Amino acid sequence: MMRSVLIAIFCLGLAGAMGAAEIHGTVSDGGKAVPEGVALKLDCSGTTATAQKDQFGSYSLKIGATGECQLSVDYKKASASLKVTVYDKPSRYDLVVTEEGGKLTLARK
Repeated sequence: MMRSVLIAIFCLGLAGAMGAAEIHGTVSDGGKAVPEGVALKLDCSGTTATAQKDQFGSYSLKIGATGECQLSVDYKKASASLKVTVYDKPSRYDLVVTEEGGKLTLARK
């Protein structure tokens, strides 16, 4: 019985230590929010997370990794990406998508 309790406590502690890092924010194009459902992907050294922009113009991505990552947005049948840094605490990245010369670019607002 005591062994089962210790194993359960260990598993709960391990799950808490492996908490997810988070980035969140908005995505806009020409000063207006991009449509609901636009796909976002966060890739941190092989660990990935995906999300879609919600009806309020926001997104939130949680991932079990930190450090330098690549954030990409699929919009207007194209994809654009941006290097971001993910920390243990939530970070806000408000993004702007632009189309220049037929190429989609992504920048921080």
